[in-house]
Amino acid sequence: MDPAVAADQDAYRRFYDSALSELLSAIWGGNLHMGLFDDPGEALGSAQLRMKDQMAKAAGLKPGQAVFEAACGVGSTAMHLARSYGVKVRATNIAQTQLEEGERRVSQAELADRVSFAFTDYHQLGGGDALYDCWWCQEALLYATDRPQVFSEARRVVKPGGRIVFTDLVLSQRLKAEERASFMSDIRAPHLWSIENYDSLLSSMGFAVLERRDLSPHVALTFTAVARNLAGVRGDFAQRIGEETVRGTEFRINRQLEMASLGHLGCCFFTIEV
Repeated sequence: MDPAVAADQDAYRRFYDSALSELLSAIWGGNLHMGLFDDPGEALGSAQLRMKDQMAKAAGLKPGQAVFEAACGVGSTAMHLARSYGVKVRATNIAQTQLEEGERRVSQAELADRVSFAFTDYHQLGGGDALYDCWWCQEALLYATDRPQVFSEARRVVKPGGRIVFTDLVLSQRLKAEERASFMSDIRAPHLWSIENYDSLLSSMGFAVLERRDLSPHVALTFTAVARNLAGVRGDFAQRIGEETVRGTEFRINRQLEMASLGHLGCCFFTIEV
């Protein structure tokens, strides 16, 4: 593995393979993903499901198809796709704590025949070529050290005519370099891109982009809901996992909410045909 990739992987695992994982799952509702809101007062969970359903529609998912999910969190998306679309999902992650929680949830939901988990980094997927109808990833590419390698691997494992669908947090190009660096350090995401960076990369790799959407207005709504959820469980988690961990989470959520409210932090959604 590339040393830079390995170093980033180790940093990610130290951060998420901890008591923090339980807190994040609680305040995000088991889905560490953006919502697609019909109304500012809508519950986060229903907005998150709408986002997943929009992505599933873009992917053209059909019963019996195979989906590769990169950075699956605790398996909520994989379970939704298996239940609602009748697909089989290979859910992958590099945070063992999240994989273990996902396996427990899938077993309890009796979905083990349709959802399987694997410890896999999206820079190097392993396995054969052209195995999946869709490669799926939500707000995780901001941790990617080498995006061209990630998308090369996605292309490799998807069948001809299949789809790559992804969403990701993006930073405005209006931000000064020092502001960008400070924010990325604050939220521990050193590889945040702009939507224009994605345009350039996907074009240079010859991808057929079927859909490109800027979903930035939904980012502040999402973090507002997450901040509210955190306030509701703050006392309990401070006792269980420590005030320092909770305070750090609070800081990162508020920083992202602040940047989204200022129009600097957004979200993109791409659909690509392989």
